[in-house]
Amino acid sequence: MDYDQGMEANARIALVTGAARRVGKAIALHLAARGFHVAFTYRSSQREASELRDQIIACGRRALAIRADLTELPTATDSIAAQMAAFSPTLDLLVNNASLYVPDDLADATQIGRLSAIHVEAPLLLSHRLRPALAAAPAGGCIVNMLDLMGQRPMKGYLRYCASKAALANLTRGLAKELAPAIRVNGIAPGVVDWPDDYPENEKAAYLKKVPLGRAGTPEDVARLVYFLAVDATYITGQTINLDGGRSIA
Repeated sequence: MDYDQGMEANARIALVTGAARRVGKAIALHLAARGFHVAFTYRSSQREASELRDQIIACGRRALAIRADLTELPTATDSIAAQMAAFSPTLDLLVNNASLYVPDDLADATQIGRLSAIHVEAPLLLSHRLRPALAAAPAGGCIVNMLDLMGQRPMKGYLRYCASKAALANLTRGLAKELAPAIRVNGIAPGVVDWPDDYPENEKAAYLKKVPLGRAGTPEDVARLVYFLAVDATYITGQTINLDGGRSIA
């Protein structure tokens, strides 16, 4: 546990999984800048997690960095729930962002367990373990699951990744029914919002030709939508929003 008491005890509370880097980091910082105390998990990015913790505290918020390997279930989710109980008795927002993006092929069965654990089982277990805290949030709790446009449009070479994200989309709808009316549950399905490292320039150009808005998204686009779903979208649940510049209609 890595904890700082911080300020503004009446602010909203958020937990973002897999937030030390990239999109998760953008979400955590955007929430902190807009008044949330933020807890987040990370697996191995200790330096980045420490930096993020310091940045959240610099916003005048409380911060909690939780080291957790979400392939180790239910140990990891039990630990997260215990540390969150010490951090706050209520939880306004759970963002299931942690992800594993790895290629495979039809004959490769080595990754399916890890992908299912991170993308399906961990969000389900966290939703269950944190349900009382979410239900106790003053304005009602909210869960945002980070999906992927590839869960709707499977890509060759990433069968198990795509299938596990599709399962998370189904889980999002099921949880919305299960947890209503106290807790809202929605999903965000991005297209490209943060290019993988060393992604070829010619492939970037080919992708962008298929995007009506003509550009890739950004982690900040995702962060703004998370905030909207958490704070402003009080009559929206069970929905998946494609954050893709129109790629899904092209």
